[in-house]
Amino acid sequence: MPKSTTHSNRGLSQLAERQMRNWALDLQTQRRLAEQTEALEPRHIVHPYLAISREAGTDAGGIAREVATRCGWKVLDDELLDYMAEHEHMSRLALEFVDERAVSWFHEMFGKLLEQQLVSQAEYVSRLGKIMLLAAQHESTVIVGRGARFILPRELGFAMRVIAPLKQRITSIMERRQCTEREAKNFVETTDRDREQFIERYFHHRVADPHLYDIVVNLANIPRQDAVELIVTELKRHQQRALANRRPNLN
Repeated sequence: MPKSTTHSNRGLSQLAERQMRNWALDLQTQRRLAEQTEALEPRHIVHPYLAISREAGTDAGGIAREVATRCGWKVLDDELLDYMAEHEHMSRLALEFVDERAVSWFHEMFGKLLEQQLVSQAEYVSRLGKIMLLAAQHESTVIVGRGARFILPRELGFAMRVIAPLKQRITSIMERRQCTEREAKNFVETTDRDREQFIERYFHHRVADPHLYDIVVNLANIPRQDAVELIVTELKRHQQRALANRRPNLN
């Protein structure tokens, strides 16, 4: 492996470890304050968050980063795997294998026996939830996929889904991955199917059910930048309503 690549990986590893330590220290501080006041439940120290569900090929990750920049929040997408790999001492490649995938029963039953580096998907989901909660208790976050809307306290978050016509998503994947139309179509359909099965298996919901979300943004007729503006506006309105609901009634 080239030295530059080794140094880059080491830098990412150190960054992930430092971020996890910061989250943990911040959470310890908040818990001590909660114990002193004896008035805060664990859910009350979770910051506002945005959970983005998405169809493959909508570049929800890019949209998430634009929204986070506008709001001054942190983005958690593939970074979740970085933090988990570093903090839990797991193989990054093994985590990618179970990340929002339709994992076979054979992998779940015998994978860990055959290969020590493998991670069961149930174990992945459990540890993923802990890291999401740790991050949300530290600061406001935009979380892409992975069932965040079902893991974190629902009343404290804004849930949305990004969709687009299949043809538009295939074209986007062709450009992004520099692949053929057939390869892009296969990627989109397989990824959507895996994510659907992942949510159904662990959270018992249909990921495409519009009733699960506060808003559904269809990129068919909404330009990307307009979509970002819409999301930011609705997210701020949601925060204002949530803040008003948490204020004590003085009447």
